Amino acid sequence: MSDYLPITMPGDCTLRSIRALHGEIAAALASTADLALDCAGVERADIAFVQLVVSAAGTAERRAKRLTLVGASDVVQGAFARAGLTTRPPFRNAA
Repeated sequence: MSDYLPITMPGDCTLRSIRALHGEIAAALASTADLALDCAGVERADIAFVQLVVSAAGTAERRAKRLTLVGASDVVQGAFARAGLTTRPPFRNAA
């Protein structure tokens, strides 16, 4: 198992791309204890992306792993806000 694995999120993090993102995040969580989702380049995000991240965070927590959002763009923060959530802990939003 590696110590740290970054995944760069695509510009489109909406329902259209969620299946591929789910597969990539699930595989990463199976192979690392410390996963970072780099969200700096996200240009579109919707509730499907928020649900995916919340689910992945829960999976990581149950497996005693860590999920970090890195560079959560205004778009990502806005998607979380519209869902009534925050990109702060438990997501450990790193700068």
